[in-house]
Amino acid sequence: MRFQKAKNHSKFPTSRAPRGEPSKPVVRAPQAPSAKVPSGPLFPRDWRAIVGDHAIAEALRLHLDWVECLWLKQGFESSQDLKKLHLEYKNKIPKIEIKAEAFLDRLAHSHQGAALFLNRAPELDWSTLAAKKTSKIMVLDGIEDPHNLGAILRTGWLMKVDVILIPQERSVHLTPTVHKVACGGAEHVPVQIVSNFAKTLEELKKQDYWIFGLGHEGKGTLFDLKIPEKVVWCVGAEDKGLRITTERLCDEIVRIPQVDAAASYNASVAAAMALIETHRQQEILTRK
Repeated sequence: MRFQKAKNHSKFPTSRAPRGEPSKPVVRAPQAPSAKVPSGPLFPRDWRAIVGDHAIAEALRLHLDWVECLWLKQGFESSQDLKKLHLEYKNKIPKIEIKAEAFLDRLAHSHQGAALFLNRAPELDWSTLAAKKTSKIMVLDGIEDPHNLGAILRTGWLMKVDVILIPQERSVHLTPTVHKVACGGAEHVPVQIVSNFAKTLEELKKQDYWIFGLGHEGKGTLFDLKIPEKVVWCVGAEDKGLRITTERLCDEIVRIPQVDAAASYNASVAAAMALIETHRQQEILTRK
């Protein structure tokens, strides 16, 4: 049986002076006011919040004119990287604010002491797709892990993906963690929210794109496939794969070889393998 210490409900100090002497008031040292973090949104909804040294550096390099504000943690002067960031951009950014670390923690736990806010995100000019000779597009059907989206953005940047299409629901969007994992990839590859995959993919087919879905039930493998010059790769959710409605939009379901049929690749790993093989085959076609 456990016993709990009885609570003291008295409003007076627990220590008592000897009988006959008045009790002395308890004097406590003054405490510094705590940094109160508002419970509502910390920034406007149409802003992007970016954390991570590499992600912030790439955003400043490419999109300095989109910047609204930079947050630096209290005591940033003790960090050489943050001091350098402040010194270089204090006269180039509209507003720099010093915030308690609790503010930054609400954005992402691994913020590295800074957060950058931009009022725009890269957008795709759809009219340019029809004129492209080679093109790679990703469809992420229900990817909810920010680390997966961030990793796919990073690979997409290196493999020159034109756009990543995601649904409005059941999908992670451009969160601070996504930006950090992407290490700058979010500044190069547009992420487009699509309300109707069917309409979008049918339009892409008219522009000579082939639609391939990644799935373990595919008859052909990725490395046996002759990948066309304009391709859309569809990757499903981490736990369930592609939805039936998305599978039906694909020209073919393709599997990636593996030795254990009971397991599956991480979504970002599967996307990376498909993009690398696509890039390899497109490079061969370009040389001919």
